[in-house]
Amino acid sequence: MHSTKIKEGDEREEMELNQIWRACRKIQGAIFRHNFDICADIQMHDPDCTGFVSESIFTSVLGKYRKVSGLSEFELRDVTDYFQIRDGRIAYRQFCKVVCGENLQKSADKELASGLEWNDPWHLNVLPQPEERRKLCLILLKIAQETHLPLMPYFQDYELVAQNVGVVTVSHFSRVLHFMKIPLSESDFLLLLKRYMKDGYMVNYVAFLKHIDNIIDYLRCHNLLDNSGDVIQNFPGRLVDLELSQLPPINGCQLLQPIFPDACNHPHLNRGQCDIVHCIQNYIYKNRVRTCEFLEKFDPLNVGSITKNQFERGLSNMGVGKHISQRELALLIDRYMDPLDTNRIRWRNFVDEIDTGKPSTIIVVPPLLSCLAVFTIKNLDKMPQCVVESPLQHIKELPRPGTLDWQAAPQDVREMCEEAMSKIRLRIRNRRLYLHPFFRNYDKLHSGHVNCHQANQIFRINGILLSNRELDSVLHRYGNELGFYYTKFLDDVDPAEYAMPNMVGKQPLQECPAFARDKVDERPDSEEHIIGILTSAKRQAVTKGISCIDFLADYDRHREGEILESDFKRALDNSMIILKEEDATTLANIFRSPKRAACVRYREFCKALDEIFIQVDTNMGDNVVTAVPLLHLPNLDCVDCFLNFDERTLCSQALMKLARRPDEISNLSQIFKDFDRQKCGSVTKNQFLRAITLREMHNMLSSRELEAINKCFGVKRGLCLEINYREFLNILDVLFATGQVKRNY
Repeated sequence: MHSTKIKEGDEREEMELNQIWRACRKIQGAIFRHNFDICADIQMHDPDCTGFVSESIFTSVLGKYRKVSGLSEFELRDVTDYFQIRDGRIAYRQFCKVVCGENLQKSADKELASGLEWNDPWHLNVLPQPEERRKLCLILLKIAQETHLPLMPYFQDYELVAQNVGVVTVSHFSRVLHFMKIPLSESDFLLLLKRYMKDGYMVNYVAFLKHIDNIIDYLRCHNLLDNSGDVIQNFPGRLVDLELSQLPPINGCQLLQPIFPDACNHPHLNRGQCDIVHCIQNYIYKNRVRTCEFLEKFDPLNVGSITKNQFERGLSNMGVGKHISQRELALLIDRYMDPLDTNRIRWRNFVDEIDTGKPSTIIVVPPLLSCLAVFTIKNLDKMPQCVVESPLQHIKELPRPGTLDWQAAPQDVREMCEEAMSKIRLRIRNRRLYLHPFFRNYDKLHSGHVNCHQANQIFRINGILLSNRELDSVLHRYGNELGFYYTKFLDDVDPAEYAMPNMVGKQPLQECPAFARDKVDERPDSEEHIIGILTSAKRQAVTKGISCIDFLADYDRHREGEILESDFKRALDNSMIILKEEDATTLANIFRSPKRAACVRYREFCKALDEIFIQVDTNMGDNVVTAVPLLHLPNLDCVDCFLNFDERTLCSQALMKLARRPDEISNLSQIFKDFDRQKCGSVTKNQFLRAITLREMHNMLSSRELEAINKCFGVKRGLCLEINYREFLNILDVLFATGQVKRNY
């Protein structure tokens, strides 16, 4: 039992020594990079040269260099505990021998690629087996082909936080590869870690990126890559193909045909001019690319032709260049070459054939294609009877990447698939199943694909029981690199025409029904009805503060006092006096001109509206007209602030009371300015009440008088009603200056 305790203590001590050694290596690397003398700083606190300092001094000295060396608080505490003796002091000489005693003869001229601690920055682990070394070379070659962007900045972002120069953790290394869409299987990733692992938990990414760059430079220097980034076909020697990403087997099912990395499912060796054009059309349609915008900038004189290099650059800019090789590019150049100048390309013919589907003179096609297009066809406005089919039929039927060529599939697989499809159709018809919602619930991105396991789960939920061979045959037929293509599967099995709305054919022309105003019965307007219409117009004019004469006079060009009935109704709408069609007609009939049946005397209408604002007094004679105002303190901001006669009288009495203490006496404006932080000239009701309460003016008012003042000086601010205190203070000053103050005798 005693030996067991010693063994456990040794394991614990070994683990702690490993952590302490790693912390010391970080301090060594910081000393080498920044060239500071940490031992001299500690010796300054030991004048007697005893070799020991207190724990606080040792911790404070190391704390100054903690961030520079990348030490954590736990590592600092472990180093302090390790070099501490029984009386609590620290044996700093032993620490200095470990950290500063090694002389590695580092020179400043030597390239320091990564700044790792004292270890070699190009540290690599040895792979003893030649099979692993060859597989690692193939993995690095595939990663070099998949990588189109530099990886160094993604790893350097981690260094700014962790301060581990040149190394990253395994999880971060995996995240960067996943973010850059570099597919790796578990075995391939473990092989990379076996080669570039360092200190048991870090990855030396500097050496990894250096090997990737060396591979890319070698392939470019020897012209072994085409425009698409793939190795050329006549590669000197034999290169074993290594697929990094494969569909995982689901229930023992796996696709029979490997996934093609090309944009369309045509092998490179068998593609002709038509296949290349179809592939480009498919890419253009899926990505919604405007082909003309990438090529017309190379033709400033608008001659319709560009050079071969400009044509190649335009294809690369639009993203097509990575999907075609040099041989295929030469076929495109031969197809669209200018017959007058063999060094130039007729790019307009290329754009017309790709975008509109209009074939050039090189290929003879049926005349039906004249109405087919990728997007639309030119001069469609001149052909109203032409029905455009977009996209092209061959683009619709173009197989997706990773799709099995069903015509070349084995006969037994095809027969098994037909039996399974018949069984599914029978089950759907007998049980009245509707499978579309089940697949759409799993398809969150609306891509038309679900996982193979999800498709099998949907079958089982709906009681469609298939054997393993039947399920595999269905997945082979409708599977591709994105998963199970359920959209095409449902079209073949269950079109669900009963659940889809049918397109209605072209309906014959019908006469428009008569308008509602034409069906109104002719009846004489009563006096009560006319007064109601005028009252509604007057109410809107008062609450909105509208001067209708300004809107109506614009239509009277000759100042005759009469305008057309249509202009009269239009002017009412412009002045925001909203009336019904029959009410506007009634007003036009009342004020219709006796001379012209189609005109309205708008000045008489304006006089009727002005009766609510002023009262014309002609008692002094016909030549003397006195206008007596009828509205006191009108508020034209909102409908809610309209005051009737009783409220105006109440508000006048309240203002006369408050005028005893105007602003020059009460200094009420200073309180309002403190509340008005935005300097907008208004405060809330609560702030208004608080202000007059601070000046002891609330005792002069009753609740009804306060409410009348709030309505009189209220303005709309968003959804709230606020008080215009500037106008309120101005009224008080005017009443005080003119002596209109209510006095109590």
